[in-house]
Amino acid sequence: MSMDRNTFLEVDEKLSQTIYRAFYTGSVINRKEYMTSQAQFVESKIYLEIRQHENHYIQLYRHLGYELIHDEEGEFFSIKLIAESGSEDTVFDETSLKIIAILTLICRIMTQRGQPLEFLGEPVQGITGNDVAALADEETTSAIFKALKLKTPIDALEFIKKRGFAFRISQSRYVLSKGAMTMIDTLIEREKELSSSVN
Repeated sequence: MSMDRNTFLEVDEKLSQTIYRAFYTGSVINRKEYMTSQAQFVESKIYLEIRQHENHYIQLYRHLGYELIHDEEGEFFSIKLIAESGSEDTVFDETSLKIIAILTLICRIMTQRGQPLEFLGEPVQGITGNDVAALADEETTSAIFKALKLKTPIDALEFIKKRGFAFRISQSRYVLSKGAMTMIDTLIEREKELSSSVN
């Protein structure tokens, strides 16, 4: 009689709990996270935990009704609710809408100021206090934040930070994760495709 291996004995219990809490709050788990104490991006222990025991976490979250997604380009893990109907349609929830809207507004400010979007992912630049002030000063942007139930640009940045799409570098500076930068690239490509199909 063959005994199946108990993968629960192989994973780190505390890291598994941290992973669950991150996913439960709607966060992604990035390969690299910004450490202010070291002033640089470092490898994430919880990302490495999932990579080392990926089959365990795939099965665990499947039993909980979720699909574990690994975005290789953005270098992050997330979970997606498995649709009861079995359809392949992605559930587009309020959180996703807020993240995309916030990233779009940040990109809009950067391009209006003539700054390269790549700066958003670089800790030496990122999103500065001036960028936050520019977001706050614009009436259209403020109205969009209110529609998203966010009071200020800082609330918006904290929202994406809590979900793993940004890191706080200092009191007035943030940097976007690689996943956020990949999402921005995807949004730009889709916009180009839509523009070319209209013309």
